[in-house]
Amino acid sequence: MAEIRNISFLLKKCYTGKRQMESFMEYNPYSPLFIKSILKSKALRLFSSRGQNYLIDRNYAERIVSLVPEGSIVFEVGSGLGALTYLLQFNHKVYSLEIDKGIYNLLKGLLKSPNLFLLNEDFLKFDMNSILEESLFFISNLPYSVAGEIIKMFIDASQFKEGIVMVQEEMLERMLARSATGQFSVFSILCQFYMEIEKLFGVGRKSFFPEPSVDSAVVRIRKKDVEILQKDFYDFLKKAFHSRRKTIINNLRKYGFNEAVFEKLDLSYRFRPEEIPVEKWRELFIYYKGNFLEKLQ
Repeated sequence: MAEIRNISFLLKKCYTGKRQMESFMEYNPYSPLFIKSILKSKALRLFSSRGQNYLIDRNYAERIVSLVPEGSIVFEVGSGLGALTYLLQFNHKVYSLEIDKGIYNLLKGLLKSPNLFLLNEDFLKFDMNSILEESLFFISNLPYSVAGEIIKMFIDASQFKEGIVMVQEEMLERMLARSATGQFSVFSILCQFYMEIEKLFGVGRKSFFPEPSVDSAVVRIRKKDVEILQKDFYDFLKKAFHSRRKTIINNLRKYGFNEAVFEKLDLSYRFRPEEIPVEKWRELFIYYKGNFLEKLQ
């Protein structure tokens, strides 16, 4: 009887271990243990330099997904291991781009939904005309190194009107920087000129795997109704900021600006570019367009 009891105990232990292993391997993008295991099984590595710091706090993931308007078709940049993608697919049609071929193949094998269209693409090279949707809700955990370029593409693409992005706190400070501060730049002007930007809540660094060295913020972005093409405005801003140490008139004199123009615009020509508030840049561009740019065309 003792031997039978021992065999029964061993079989039960093996069965329990098998169940635990199966449970462990169930899809769970919020578990560091699952992430480590699945990456190891596919011989994949994550690189913080590529922005591969994945959200692992399901509470934050659910909170972000709840901000997506009902009935919206979602366009996600950076599927990762699907912390947002997994939740979005239940109530939304989702186009999700992932640049990393290995992560894309992994996620494609894990998530199966008729609402989900996974694409192994680089958003910075992606042709938005290939998505035959009139309106898309943008969502992304923006990698710091390319966040600026992604924001500019969001502004340019006609399908996007609003979105939710997660950015590093430092990036948000750049987006919202005011004139006459060290972080005010061409990027700050573009963000504030073309978008309404609202910080919704912060997300601590411990909510990501691998853990980054900085905290993040979830931000709502909405396009303003602006008739000025971003390309023309951006080219003008680059000219105006060509030398930050020079005054604005020295940077723009060869484009038709003089002391009288600045006086008419109620703006000191002795200002450096970073000292000029966002609202004045529209007036400067309109003068530049009418007195220089259109003469070239």
